[in-house]
This record gives sequence, C-alpha cells and structure tokens, in this order.
Amino acid sequence: MAGSDRDLFASLGPDERALLAWVAPQLDAAAIEEIAAADYGVDVPRYRRELTELVHSPWLPDNLEWNPGEVLALTRWTTPTGRQGHLQRLFACTLLVRAATADGNPVDSLAPLVDSAWELGEPARDAAVRFLAWCRLNLPGDWRDEPSSPMFLTLAVLLLSAETAASAALAALLVEELDAVLTDPELPWRRRPRSLLFARRDTDSAGTRRLWSALMTRCLVDNPAVVDPRLGVLGRALGGDTATPIDDLRALFTAAT
Repeated sequence: MAGSDRDLFASLGPDERALLAWVAPQLDAAAIEEIAAADYGVDVPRYRRELTELVHSPWLPDNLEWNPGEVLALTRWTTPTGRQGHLQRLFACTLLVRAATADGNPVDSLAPLVDSAWELGEPARDAAVRFLAWCRLNLPGDWRDEPSSPMFLTLAVLLLSAETAASAALAALLVEELDAVLTDPELPWRRRPRSLLFARRDTDSAGTRRLWSALMTRCLVDNPAVVDPRLGVLGRALGGDTATPIDDLRALFTAAT
C-alpha cells in the first residue's frame, strides 16, 4: 500500500479493538447462550465457556478453532430481525474478520459485519470504520491469502463512510485496487455476469454477492446523505446495475478527487 493510501486509513483512527469494545458489553447471558446453541444445540456448555471468555477479553484472537469458530460462523449466516440479532451477528463477524479461520474466506464475514453495523447506526458504524481501517492497514488472519480480498476491506470502509468527506478518496482508491485486480495477469480470469467486483472471484457464496450488491445500493445509490454524487455511479456499476467500464470509473474519480 502506498504511503498516501496508508495515510488515508490512518486518518480514520484505526483501532483493532474499537468494534469489539463497543459490541461485546451489549451481549448479555441470553445472547451468548443463543450463539452457543447455533450448532444445532450441540456442545452448548463448551461453546458458552469460550464465547464468554471472548466477550470479556480486550483482545481479538489471531486464530479461531472449531470451538467457538463453528457457532460464530453459523451466527454469521443468520438474518437478524432486530437489534439483538444484529449485535450477535456483529460480534461474530468481528471475530471472524480478524482471525484466521477454517474456511479462510473473510470476505464472507465482512459483508454481514457491514450490514449489521449499518443497521445499528452510530456509534456502531464509526467503531466498525475504525476496526476495518486497522484491518486494511494490517491485513490480519486470512486477508493476505487471496489477492483480491483486501479491496473488499476498502469497499467496506467506503460503504460505512459514504456520508463523510473521506468517501471520495476511498472510492478513488477502491477503483485503483479493482483495476489492479482485473489487469493482474497472474490471477485467473473468471467471468461473472454484471458486477466487475466479482469478475475474478469464485470463492464467495451467492448469498455474499447478493448482500454486497444490496449494500452498495443501500449505502451508495439510495442513500440521500451521501456527500458525493459520483458514489451513486460507482455503486450502480459495482452492484451490476450498469455496465460502466473500469476505465470510466477511474476517470470519474481521478479527475476531481
């Protein structure tokens, strides 16, 4: 990452523990019990012990073993219907995004993290931005394993920062990172319909791709509070609603950023 790009993320107040420190105290015993029972009610006491330790720990784990990684991964795939569900999913995804995990694809955990942070509003969004800015600077866990994964961290920070002055610079960086992925001869070309964002990725689930597309519409296209109208153009292109070439997106954000 270039020095100016590091400065951009550094300006966002990166903090590894910001999101965990916000969400963990809001999980009571009943919430922990529900996560512990996510593996069809198997080994609940063991899961409960590990989850309780994580809730009260100031640190995020470098690695997540089967216990409690399995119930955290299952919680990641839930569809919350209220605040408590979003808090549980946000807690699970915070740990999964930070750590090396069995499935090794942090992008699948990042999308629901952004979704829940967005739904919970402030101060969850700010805490998520600070945590994800730290992740983008340090690439912990599994983020270095797939060359196209880090740009999704940039996308996540952009989505949660679309209403701030940093959004234009983040969008310009995202387009540059996407262009580098699309033109890298060492990466296999896998054509996907519509969105440029998934052109080279075959590891993301269909549900993950749909969630990212919905987030781009919600945060960039249909969000009346965005500070830069160019974000709507980017959101429609990355969501697959328009067939805007990557060169046009680069020109759009480098001309006046």
